[in-house]
Amino acid sequence: MRTLFDICLPRDAVRTGGIREAEFAADLAQVLPGQAPPEYQDAATFFANTHPTDGLKRLLDSVCRRLSGAGGKASAIFRLDTQYGGGKTHALIAPRHVR
Repeated sequence: MRTLFDICLPRDAVRTGGIREAEFAADLAQVLPGQAPPEYQDAATFFANTHPTDGLKRLLDSVCRRLSGAGGKASAIFRLDTQYGGGKTHALIAPRHVR
């Protein structure tokens, strides 16, 4: 069986142990006023480091349709139902970076 390292190459910071604690502590309250670390504040960096799951893609599609007025049946309320580490905060930050 192939290992994770056979399938993908982790970033240098992960391989060398130089990853910062801030990279694991996404905080929407810091992103909105522009006070978050670059990993979350900068849209290009955020999306380069964020895997676009099907759920995140659907959420962004629904949010964009709803806000553009082309929502059709797009709900105004979204339930983010995942466990710790399931991507809820990333799902809240991602629409902030979509332009």
